[in-house]
Amino acid sequence: MSNSEYYASARARSDLRAAERARLAANTPPPLPAWWAPVAGITHGLGMALAAGPLLYEADGTARGLVLLLVMVAALAAFPVMCVVRVLRMRVRSWPPRGAGRQRMLLESLPVAAYGIAGLAFLTFGQGVGAVVLGVLGGGSLWWRETRKNALAAEARATPGTSGSAE
Repeated sequence: MSNSEYYASARARSDLRAAERARLAANTPPPLPAWWAPVAGITHGLGMALAAGPLLYEADGTARGLVLLLVMVAALAAFPVMCVVRVLRMRVRSWPPRGAGRQRMLLESLPVAAYGIAGLAFLTFGQGVGAVVLGVLGGGSLWWRETRKNALAAEARATPGTSGSAE
């Protein structure tokens, strides 16, 4: 192998690594703001607790019931609206990164487990306690999931040899 051939293959490897880093940077979403996960978790938990709890149904037909209904709808709509605004501000719509199957399963199964535990609390302790458990576990699991997404995206940015972030 002559010097020119060696230089060309080393240059090609370098160009391929640079292209891979550029692709990873383009496919890795920017980190979420620090307030994102707490706001998502708290609003989701509040909305779920109001939807499942007795407060809303005991105040049926009164002004208090209307206010509680509006608070519940606003709290449950906050997270989807936050996601839509974030996607529109990114101006790039792409498929979600692949990530490891185990990481994706953990991210999505913890909220499902939280709802299952809340269902058991409804059956065991009644509507009031079940609603509180649903609010705390549902909101907490969403908070954890959104915080974990940020950590996984940061790991993907820190290791340029990976094939994408686990979101």
